[in-house]
Amino acid sequence: MYTRSTFGSYYPVDSVIHNLNPIIKLVNFLLIVLLLILTKSLYVVLFITMLLIIMILQSRVPLHNYFSIFYSLRYIYLLLAFICSYFGLSFNEYLVYLLKIVIFFEYIGILSYTTSPSETIYSIEKFLSLFNIFYLNVNSFAFRLNNMLRYYPLYQSVKYNLYISSSQRGIVYNTLSIPKRISLHFNTKRLSRLKSKQIMKENELKQYNVSKYRTNLRTNKVSFNDIFFLIFHLMLMYSYLIEGGLI
Repeated sequence: MYTRSTFGSYYPVDSVIHNLNPIIKLVNFLLIVLLLILTKSLYVVLFITMLLIIMILQSRVPLHNYFSIFYSLRYIYLLLAFICSYFGLSFNEYLVYLLKIVIFFEYIGILSYTTSPSETIYSIEKFLSLFNIFYLNVNSFAFRLNNMLRYYPLYQSVKYNLYISSSQRGIVYNTLSIPKRISLHFNTKRLSRLKSKQIMKENELKQYNVSKYRTNLRTNKVSFNDIFFLIFHLMLMYSYLIEGGLI
């Protein structure tokens, strides 16, 4: 029932998507989000879906990880169908909104599975470095934002270990009473907070300093694949502009 491969956890394999520049991956994601907000065209959304499928296959992350994201949104699909039916929207309009939701969360899944926490922090720092002119602590913000994004997979990992430990002592979760399940839930949250604090302390011991500029040759390197995927995302934006008659 519980697995170690949870949404938001980094999956360490060597793939084309893993080796992409994290800054360009972030820019690509923002382009997709902008497209999802602006476009109402089914054709543009289908093109984005094709790109998403290519990236999923190139990431070499097990497909059941992505399917678990898709399956976890099943209640949202039903709610969306009800809302579209209530307002008299067509099936094509429902399909557009459905694909937008799937694309958004699956793309986040791709980023989290293929980008390590340190690369995530670095890409956010570089992207927000413009705001340093306002003397904002961008590095600290990037570090805290990354911790927030990684809290859910950390929580799932702690829950998995806790349930395994309980089952080895003969405690089966499905047979527990509701008060005991609630108690187990709060224990999981408490252990997750302790683990999060431990990770921050380990970063301090590694002399991680949010006030210092950091660089890395691999994360700064821009390869042919980076340019290829960036151009692909820009072409999607161009197709939206043509579809909307803006150019």
